[in-house]
Amino acid sequence: MTHFDFKEWADLYQVDPVAFEQRREAVLEGYVASVDPEHRLALEQTLFKIRMIRQRSKSPLQSAMESSKLMWESFGKLREQVQKLEQELSPAPLRQNGLRLIDQNYTGDIEKAADTSNDQSGPAANLARVIPFTASGKRAH
Repeated sequence: MTHFDFKEWADLYQVDPVAFEQRREAVLEGYVASVDPEHRLALEQTLFKIRMIRQRSKSPLQSAMESSKLMWESFGKLREQVQKLEQELSPAPLRQNGLRLIDQNYTGDIEKAADTSNDQSGPAANLARVIPFTASGKRAH
């Protein structure tokens, strides 16, 4: 069914609800039959669930609410699968390896280094400038 005329369907429901249901079922069955066999079973199962919701619901509103809940549950499962796929396809973040390079030409704050000369690491450690290590031209995490 490529064209849907809401007014036509609404008028049919008002005039003959039984004919409306028969036509609705025929359209659904026609669509299910047109789906690839590998996806048909899942579609038939979903359609069965919706039919059972409609059958046991006390009102059309309750049926719509429960069908909507079913849709959102399915959407949540789909979103979880998309997130898993994104994680599998994204490169693992680079871990910081603690590598520090010392720039021998960096003078730093000599007075500060002299004040901390009693530190066990010595004044040379205070004169070091950390140069971020990058493996791919991007800063490591």
